[in-house]
Amino acid sequence: MIALMQLIFSVLVILAFFASTVMAGDLHEQAVQDSLTPIRPGVPGTAPFWNGQAKQFISAPAFEFAAVAGAKSYRFSVRAEDGQTLAFEAEEPWAALTPVWAKVPVGTTTLTVEGLNRSGGGGGEVVGVAGTRTFHRAAIFNGPYGKPVVPYAQSARLAIQSVMGEPFVKSWRDSGKPDASYPLYRYAAKVIGSLVGGCAMYASQLPRPADAEEAIATGKRAADFLIGISQPPGTPLEFFPPTYHGAKPTERENDDWMMLMTPAEAAQGYLDLHDVTKDPKYLDAATRIADTYGKLQLKSGTWPLKVDNRTGQPLADIDLIPSEVIRFLDRLVTQYGQEKRQPTLDRAVGWMMENPVRTFNWQAQFDDAKLRGAYQNLAKHEACEFGNYLFAHAAAKDADKAGKIALAEEIVRFAEDQFVVWENPPKLAPRQGIEPLDPRHWITPCSTEQYAMFEPISGSSAFMITSYLAAYRATGKPLYLAKAQSLANALTLAQQRHHGRYPTRMIEQDLAYWLNSTVNTARAMRMLADQESR
Repeated sequence: MIALMQLIFSVLVILAFFASTVMAGDLHEQAVQDSLTPIRPGVPGTAPFWNGQAKQFISAPAFEFAAVAGAKSYRFSVRAEDGQTLAFEAEEPWAALTPVWAKVPVGTTTLTVEGLNRSGGGGGEVVGVAGTRTFHRAAIFNGPYGKPVVPYAQSARLAIQSVMGEPFVKSWRDSGKPDASYPLYRYAAKVIGSLVGGCAMYASQLPRPADAEEAIATGKRAADFLIGISQPPGTPLEFFPPTYHGAKPTERENDDWMMLMTPAEAAQGYLDLHDVTKDPKYLDAATRIADTYGKLQLKSGTWPLKVDNRTGQPLADIDLIPSEVIRFLDRLVTQYGQEKRQPTLDRAVGWMMENPVRTFNWQAQFDDAKLRGAYQNLAKHEACEFGNYLFAHAAAKDADKAGKIALAEEIVRFAEDQFVVWENPPKLAPRQGIEPLDPRHWITPCSTEQYAMFEPISGSSAFMITSYLAAYRATGKPLYLAKAQSLANALTLAQQRHHGRYPTRMIEQDLAYWLNSTVNTARAMRMLADQESR
């Protein structure tokens, strides 16, 4: 009998192994097939080319190369890092690389497109070069990758507990103001607002921590400070908490400037604190911020990105991509029943549909980065947030449910294509004399942040995890859940190597520590844990 039971157990283990192997193979094959479909390819005069400054591609790209005089067709030569060259011909110089893409190995890749004087195949003489482009051919998902070092819920608990234990966090209870030893508090709305939300998250855990009330006290002190330094009533940006506070003036930051996504970020922290304490003060503070957004909304439906907080006038001709404002207003409508926010929300969503959703100009909008022109520095945060909104609002009775989901999936594909590194990180050239991070030290899978900061950031993995979870809930596709788990598994490994913290950069040793990145990552890990418990 014992021998029979051992035999049965062995068979079950073997079957489980083969089942998991087959599943992994199926997921990889799905990812390969997905990669052969170009993401919003440009067409001259019809659709803009958005990827001129892109660092990498998982899906087959198409580039903006001009027609060559006298050319009847074009030869595309793709030279891979291993020296092999793959070629095909097409009628237009901006054709996607789909015909050879599945055979292009991971690594630095150079494309040359030549105009030929003959069409229909069969050779022809070269009459000119339409263009060349070098990029990183990124790895296609071949997971699931790794396993969690600790369960996701425990990982989140450890991380948020590490935040509460930081000296520059504990000091709020005594001083009621930012600790000067932590210079990133100068990004007041984002970082202090995130701390407020982190304190609420810590106190709301089950089982409830013994020091939950201390965390709440810390959150209240931080929130009260932020409310106290907000723009006074009657000023152009009344009740908006500052983007910068105590910042040394540079071309990027100044206490007299405000970026208009950051008040919404702070307001989310107020709402989190209200949900735990039921103190109306914090809901009122968030509501006042929403009122000001309503007053300042442009006829187009959005807001300026960066303004002088003394006058409310724009500092640059760049629009805010209002994904964060949309998330905030949508929360007021859906969770708090503030229906009066719906018109402002609808106008902002309409602007999104007519602008970045159509143009794919997902400009990076970070309060610590300089402003750049269209398509020069793309990022994924705003794209992920808006994709999540579309997934959440693709209701069963929605006549365009399938269309919304398909659009949201395309947006998630863009974010993954441009910023997720499943394995084999790219070899990047120095930027402004600064050597890039050695790819051998990256902890993968991971996600980068923006073209100008193409480094593995834990908070960026968090954005992708929440997007994959939103996509999984909307579609039921196992591939999305596997991708979320793979990123989360790497986060637990990085956390183990950094003594409970989620390091800001997913590398072996990292001295930078953005508090908001850890809080956002802990939140994403809790969401994943909740999903798996259903």
